[in-house]
Amino acid sequence: MPLSDPGWTAVELALALALYRWLVSPLIGWCAVRLGAGRYPAVALNGTYPEAAPRAAESLQAGAVVALLSAIGTTIGSEPTGDLALVPAVALALVLWKYLTLDYDAARSLGWQRADRLAVLLAGVAALRWPSLAVLAVVLVCGRLGGWTHHSNVCLRMVKATFCYSLAAGVLPWLGVTPPATSNTTLAVLLGSVYLSHYVTAAWSKARLGPFPWSWMLENRTDLLVASAYSWGWARFVPARRAARVIGVLRRVTVLLNSGTMLVELAGLMAFVNLKFFVFAVAGALTFNCVVALTSGLLFWENIVIGVVLIAAACSVSHTGDPIHFGVWPWAFSVALMALVLAGWAWRPNILGWWDTPLSAKVLWTVETSDGEVYGLYNDFMSPHDREYARAAGNALVREPLVTFPLGGVEDVAIRDHLIQARPGGDDIERTKSLYGATQWNDERAARHVTYMRDLMTAVNSGRPKSPLPRFLRWLKAPGGHLYYWGDLPRYRKSKGSVSKVAAWYREEMYSSEEREWIRLRSQLLFAVEIPVAGRN
Repeated sequence: MPLSDPGWTAVELALALALYRWLVSPLIGWCAVRLGAGRYPAVALNGTYPEAAPRAAESLQAGAVVALLSAIGTTIGSEPTGDLALVPAVALALVLWKYLTLDYDAARSLGWQRADRLAVLLAGVAALRWPSLAVLAVVLVCGRLGGWTHHSNVCLRMVKATFCYSLAAGVLPWLGVTPPATSNTTLAVLLGSVYLSHYVTAAWSKARLGPFPWSWMLENRTDLLVASAYSWGWARFVPARRAARVIGVLRRVTVLLNSGTMLVELAGLMAFVNLKFFVFAVAGALTFNCVVALTSGLLFWENIVIGVVLIAAACSVSHTGDPIHFGVWPWAFSVALMALVLAGWAWRPNILGWWDTPLSAKVLWTVETSDGEVYGLYNDFMSPHDREYARAAGNALVREPLVTFPLGGVEDVAIRDHLIQARPGGDDIERTKSLYGATQWNDERAARHVTYMRDLMTAVNSGRPKSPLPRFLRWLKAPGGHLYYWGDLPRYRKSKGSVSKVAAWYREEMYSSEEREWIRLRSQLLFAVEIPVAGRN
């Protein structure tokens, strides 16, 4: 039974999406949990990175499922070829680079962590050579190296979607459906929709924040995101007075910035009208990520790199005998996929919509060395848990009610207005916290955290290695995604000496736009724990 190009694309996309939503993605998640992926905070204290070696019985269960999926992919899968096939390959390579070069968790045994990395390396190399083994690589990355994080979602979903596409493309001829001569359009619509849907979802979440779809665009104080990021530790090498001047300039153009953000995020809805629209949508998204990195320290480098590769591949195949067909039908299919994503019936991008406020509340850590010097323990040192320590890893230590997200964001208009109108010297902040805040204090997690920090710094003092890379190759470590590496104190490095004490502090700061300065409202010691130092009585 022959199908026209639009009909073939529609059937392939529908089958690939069904496989993704109800078979492949759920099974990958199930297998990753069987292998020990942390279920924060119930199982893993510091996020998705596992805390122990995998259990034999559960590993066998996961292995059987992965083997079955891989066998199906090898038997009936029709692997994509040409330049578009480079997109999922590069996506997988980026994920492998990121997680293979993460630090070890020095508080845990290194034996199983080294075995994990070797297994992921071998599986990853095999999957790059034989794409039908991609499920194995993804399960191992997510299950054993904590790959379930926001910043890697686009790349991981591209790899999973391509695997589902190969199954759909391979099974349809078995069902007697005759494919057309062209094949790149379906894969391009699928990969482009995976990438761009993350930005369309972000725009949708912003449009739902206020009473009107344009409320966020006209009212949000995006300049305060920059102020909060500076307070959290981004770009603290820039003098505060100069940073405040930059924030003041941004304050005058917030509506323009917000409008540009919404335009770029919604451009994905028109990407498949023609090649120029596609390039504009993807280039706009990756440029937006660059601006976000510069202004807030949130670096989605995976999205930036894979966006460049996606543009290059789309432009390259346009000069071949199997170009991407743009126009009404591809555009309609892409918009339908976006609608399914927004409805929660496909993959589920993170909801990235909030109101920015001037209040930042966070837990930070300091260390005292054996010679009495005090340093900041910033999130880069806490790899492989650098994401969690840049966000909310310490919230369970705080008895104060918390009213904002990590970088000062809120979803409620009333909370936003209370915080923006608050006077630094009054009781407005405390009143807002009592009205809208909630404490995340947890005795058991707090005790586990104290024990973890003692174990970690004791291991560091003993000389246990943190990096899987030899010293001369450590420049190959993949960039982090949360660049809060600076603060009031110089950054601690192992070369600074042994640690004798580690302390956790709760800090509240408010940025005053009128005074153009950061006002510290609270600096409270949460705990201080002595660390054994080798050779000291």
